[in-house]
Amino acid sequence: MLPFNPNQTLVTGAFEGEVGILRSSGKFPYLKVMGIGNLEAAVNLSEYLFHNIQIQQIVFLGSCGAYEWSGISINSVVSPNLVYTKELSHALNLSKQIPESPDSFILRSDKNFSEVNCNAPTTISLAELKNPPEESWKSLDVENLELFGISKVAAKFSIPVTAYFAVTNLVGPNGSVDWAKNWKNLSHDLQNQFLQQFST
Repeated sequence: MLPFNPNQTLVTGAFEGEVGILRSSGKFPYLKVMGIGNLEAAVNLSEYLFHNIQIQQIVFLGSCGAYEWSGISINSVVSPNLVYTKELSHALNLSKQIPESPDSFILRSDKNFSEVNCNAPTTISLAELKNPPEESWKSLDVENLELFGISKVAAKFSIPVTAYFAVTNLVGPNGSVDWAKNWKNLSHDLQNQFLQQFST
């Protein structure tokens, strides 16, 4: 995993289960859960960075679902290099999505892992998605609910973001059920792998 200075880095996740092992290690002075969903994560991160001006980098550990057309396997770990927020209902012509500006953010990906394009919508996609619903989705590989909000706020503070995601499920009707079965073990594996670089 990429090296970083713990005294200048915020280590974060959406909820305590994604960072609990790291917190117990006592090796990360700036570790904070930011909440579930783009809006919650963005609001909490903005407040945190305003009060912690020493933060120069963000490492986000979490989980994601893979789109079936990406060919990405469950149980793998990916590191996004680009994040969008595209709503499935818009792609299916069931709603009109308010445009984002910019519509994507570049991340500092870790090339030791599969680099992917991440979609971070405001809702969990439960429809059957064997193929991209429209042309712009063809380049999307995985789905996470917080990364766009985190990246947008980080960009305002000119702070780079590196994300590591355990792939817990395929996006679709059974995605939430599979996530519930898989996230804990995969998150623990990811956190322990992250801790290895700090072993003495």
